[in-house]
Amino acid sequence: MDTATKVCRGLVLAGGGARGSYQIGVWRALDELGWTAGAVTGTSVGCLNGAMYALGQYETARDMWLTIHSGDVMELPDPAAGPRALGEAVRQIVAEGGLDISPLEGIVARVLDEEALRASPVRFGLVTVEKRGLRPRELTLEEIPRGQLADYLLASAACYPAMPARNIDGVEYLDGGYFNNMPTGLAARLGAEELVCVDLEGLGFTRPNRTGLPTTMIRSHWELGEILRFDPAVARRNMELGYYDTMRAFGRVRGDAYPVALPGSGQAAAEFRARFDPLQEAVKARWPAAHLPAALGLALAGWKDEPLAPLEAAAEAAGVDPARLYTVEELEQAFLAGCDAGRLAGFDPLFEGGEKNPGSAALAARAALLPHLFLQALVRRALTGPLVPEVIE
Repeated sequence: MDTATKVCRGLVLAGGGARGSYQIGVWRALDELGWTAGAVTGTSVGCLNGAMYALGQYETARDMWLTIHSGDVMELPDPAAGPRALGEAVRQIVAEGGLDISPLEGIVARVLDEEALRASPVRFGLVTVEKRGLRPRELTLEEIPRGQLADYLLASAACYPAMPARNIDGVEYLDGGYFNNMPTGLAARLGAEELVCVDLEGLGFTRPNRTGLPTTMIRSHWELGEILRFDPAVARRNMELGYYDTMRAFGRVRGDAYPVALPGSGQAAAEFRARFDPLQEAVKARWPAAHLPAALGLALAGWKDEPLAPLEAAAEAAGVDPARLYTVEELEQAFLAGCDAGRLAGFDPLFEGGEKNPGSAALAARAALLPHLFLQALVRRALTGPLVPEVIE
């Protein structure tokens, strides 16, 4: 409960296997922002992270994600056996009821203190599904029998058929994603009056949020990795993405895919657009038959921070690292360092006048067919080339 506003904040953590490391970065950012949940609900890996959140075990959660490998969570087939043997091993595992998850059981046993969780001021709930009839069970901590919390946590994460169904008192349970990966309604039932929801785009169903509560949705622009591949390097990257995505959601940084520091960004973005926009308009006007306007529109579709959209889209196409904070100038330099300058220079004739370059019409058609590559060429030229009046006659 927020003592200043008396508003109960709800944290809703979706399922998504190994992608759950992203939620630890969100947690770090929320702590720095002074945002504290009075209720937390989760599905699958989200409920495991949620239990640690309710216990205040940030360091434990962080260190766990930064050290576990796939073999620490479940016994997987050896990928060195080759595709055919691996496929046969997977079929055998499914036929035998799923992977051996005893390593995951050990992790839950080590990090979970049921009595401490029941004594926590943070209310807790999870989602699982009865295998027979696929009956959903959205359970608050108070509705889970004492001594069986670990079983229900593992039931919520039983990603059947890759993992075995969890048997509790003769009833088999499956991953909560079979019903709802984002239990917003359960958070409302626990008393939440506003929500932060963290989506991992995992397997299963995500039901619409019909709570009517103010909601901040946090999800990544980037792929977060394979659901069953636990790797410390991927986890570290995901944590940074989660951290900066949360800071963006709360207005502390700007950008869509790249976290861009706010101080000075308005002027720097305006200076970038003052170089980029005239060049873009001149090229589009010169080659209308090549459909360059539509092609560039496609390359920039979906970007919300309009002043930075061309730079961010070009940076993404050039493979610039998204898991760090940039100034606008630093993002420009990172793009220039990461792009294939030699390949992009092949578009230079489009910026240097059509009469002198008879092959430019064909090059403009190629640019329209490769809009993301041509956008990079435009951004590179805007950052390094002469101003448009010197180029477009």
